[in-house]
Amino acid sequence: MKSAFRLVSPVVSIAALLLFWQLMAPPVVAIANNGDFGKLLGRFGLGAPNAFQYANTKYVFSDQYRWESGFSSSELLLIVPMLAVNAVVSKDGGFDIRLMGLIHSCLFLLALWLFVPLLQGLSRRSRAALSAAALFMFCDFTYAGYFNTFYMDVPAYLFLILAAVLYLRLLRWRRRRDAILLAISAGMAIASKPQYAVLGVWFAVLFWTARKILWPELRMAAWLAPLVTLLTVLAVFRFCAPAGYSAKAEFNVVFAEILPHSKNVAGALGELGLDDSYRVWIGTHAYSAGSRLEEPTFYQPFLQRVGYARIARFYLRHPSDSYGALRRSLDEGARYLIPMGNFDFASGQPPLKENQSFCVWSNLKRRLYFHRAPRLLFSFLGLSVAVAALLMVNRGVLPTGAVSGGVVFIGMAMTGLVVGALGDIFDPTRHHLIFFAQFDMLLLALLWLTITTLTRWRPLGRRHRAVPLPRLVTVDERAAGAGSYDD
Repeated sequence: MKSAFRLVSPVVSIAALLLFWQLMAPPVVAIANNGDFGKLLGRFGLGAPNAFQYANTKYVFSDQYRWESGFSSSELLLIVPMLAVNAVVSKDGGFDIRLMGLIHSCLFLLALWLFVPLLQGLSRRSRAALSAAALFMFCDFTYAGYFNTFYMDVPAYLFLILAAVLYLRLLRWRRRRDAILLAISAGMAIASKPQYAVLGVWFAVLFWTARKILWPELRMAAWLAPLVTLLTVLAVFRFCAPAGYSAKAEFNVVFAEILPHSKNVAGALGELGLDDSYRVWIGTHAYSAGSRLEEPTFYQPFLQRVGYARIARFYLRHPSDSYGALRRSLDEGARYLIPMGNFDFASGQPPLKENQSFCVWSNLKRRLYFHRAPRLLFSFLGLSVAVAALLMVNRGVLPTGAVSGGVVFIGMAMTGLVVGALGDIFDPTRHHLIFFAQFDMLLLALLWLTITTLTRWRPLGRRHRAVPLPRLVTVDERAAGAGSYDD
């Protein structure tokens, strides 16, 4: 354990310094509000001007910002305690966005603190390489910039990372507390936003396939965990967004994506359950002038006719339309940084000024993938195949549940890609945030598995033979005094 802590301390300290420099030290950087902040802040009457153009640092309480949006999110469980802290530390009664940056950063640093001990058992160079890769990827502004925001995507990102790390720790040490924290993290990720609730289906699969690892000797918990997860998914869809919210996203998909690119508009309308009277909306979106998406008399019949199930069936019947939509979404999403302001109004920077520091990783990916969607798509597919193959090659030395967990994570990433690309056509950069994080997590897993494979098949003289890794010990063996990676 001492060697683990010797590695954890510098890695977490470097990450904390990188986050502090970006998020706390002037000039503070963040991702500007695109209008979504009010979905959570409206109930508190909290807001700020200059949306889109500036990433405001100071927010004020005012009745002009008060409204009931009908949205709920696990992000509220982070906002409420920060409001309480703000009431104590604020001198002028306003709210400093850096308080959100602080709590989001703490969750990220917690995930990193839990991750680094998992590298024990590897060589010093391998541990250093994996730690450096994690810092290089995930301290990039494309992720860190979201910490100084109220976007509901942030808890999905943070708790997904925490869930992945906790599952690996569970496989390694079989500790009950890791199983409990994994279940909590999964619930927080699912409840972050309706768009991400669908990932809960994969969490339910994971909880079922790994039930003997998660809840040994607790048959009731083994049955309840997947069921409760699925019920949570349904509850998020039903109660965490206002009535008619999905109609806007579905309207955008139908009239701004599917129909404008369809070679047979009449046939597409029929398959989507719409008649010719809806032709007038082709080429418009939910926020166009004259949109009637705020009128129940319009969106209720539309929802009854269309719905995501019908849209999904359309995409399944028309793979060329699906690929076209996917390609257009990834073409724009691979910009990696939303084209909005990253500086506060008081910084003296011009409107829409973008931050250029700590963007090496995201800029590299932008050069590789921006407006090159096929390259990104096939890179992801190749990465998924490579990770799955290495999991199978090393299944004899990996702990039980590693292969199935890897397959579930790949399925989750594919779902994140499809939902982000086909579920809503606007703001693809942010809607692909979770997929981009999953891509980088798979890349880190590939590096880890490659090191593991090379370690097993290292050369011995003129001949090569498999060298087994140190075996993981069980809890019973630990109690009897056996050694393990963690010793």
